[in-house]
Amino acid sequence: MTNRFYKVALSLTMGLILIVVMLGCSSETAQITSATSTTTAPVVTTTKPTTATSATAAAAATAATVESTPTTSQGTTRTITDMAGRTVVIPTDIDTVYCAVPTAEAMVFSLAPEKMAAWVNQPSDNQISLLGERAQELPVLGGWMGEKVTANLEEMAKLAPDIIVWMGDPKTASNTAEAITQQTQRPVVVVDSNFDPTPEVYRFMGDILGVPERGEKLAAAWEACVKDVSAMVATIPDDKKVAVYYAEGNAGLTTNPAGSGHTVVLDFVKGVNIGDVEDKSGAAASPVSMEQILSWNPDVVLVSSAASADTYNTVMTDSSWANVKAVQNKRVYMTPNLPFPWFDRPPGVMRALGIYWCGNVLYPEYVNIDLHQKTKDFCKLFYNVDLTDDQVSLILKNAE
Repeated sequence: MTNRFYKVALSLTMGLILIVVMLGCSSETAQITSATSTTTAPVVTTTKPTTATSATAAAAATAATVESTPTTSQGTTRTITDMAGRTVVIPTDIDTVYCAVPTAEAMVFSLAPEKMAAWVNQPSDNQISLLGERAQELPVLGGWMGEKVTANLEEMAKLAPDIIVWMGDPKTASNTAEAITQQTQRPVVVVDSNFDPTPEVYRFMGDILGVPERGEKLAAAWEACVKDVSAMVATIPDDKKVAVYYAEGNAGLTTNPAGSGHTVVLDFVKGVNIGDVEDKSGAAASPVSMEQILSWNPDVVLVSSAASADTYNTVMTDSSWANVKAVQNKRVYMTPNLPFPWFDRPPGVMRALGIYWCGNVLYPEYVNIDLHQKTKDFCKLFYNVDLTDDQVSLILKNAE
């Protein structure tokens, strides 16, 4: 009887132990399952707006929108709408940027020089000396300049930039951007090269490159330049406005008319562009004869810095130009191009300094500024360069 009691008690005890063990295992399994389920990141939808500052800018730029941010071993991606209205998937974190055209280089180098991956063309020695070591160490890979394609696709494939930036007219950019995407297999982001939307370009690209504070700072500074010069040139009486010829090409015998994308700076400061020629599309300029220039007889001649280095000397010393009023009065000026062009070819972000320069050389009594100090301040803010007096003199050689 006693032995039978002990056997029953032992069986009950073993059963209870087995139940406890099973319950413990079930609880542990539940905890492991719960912990595993929390490692899968949810799909997040986020919108990062850009702030429009004018009707033109608002129409040109669209907010970058993150449709999804899936977590992978390579990081995250986001989908944006660029300034041509194209949907582009780009990395969330951008480390390297290649500019498909020189137009974009001044903007990217001012925002995040450490992220710029290469030059389209070889920079000049003077440009390198002003921009420093970063400018010197970058390779030259060519690009897409209208019908002229010089891009080294093999080297670009090795470089594998996170994004390619194409800066131009958004209305005509889509086909070019898609062609570059097909050739490089890299995401191409289009931004607007027109004058008015430049602050919005800075905000848009500041967001994309992960430097929104820098983008906002440069956008605000650009707006301040435009507002300042606009107020000064608004005081110029019509009878004080000067006639200007914009001399392009190796002999100064090509030009662009008022309203052209190449003469925005001149138009902004109320210079009267007397080049009565066809407004050709793209990078083209219209040929003119010396007889036409003599008949126009401009008060001022602006010589494009993109022309031959001898063009300025030709205008100043060749007998065919001797009877032009601007030459007789020594009012012939080279358009500055350091560290990037201030006026044109390519048109870029330094046009904010270009309007100060052009306004000052055309109307010194109305745009009455210290151009040397203004040059120092602008280059310090936009390119973190402390210019010496000698460097400013180099930048403004034959320009004042």
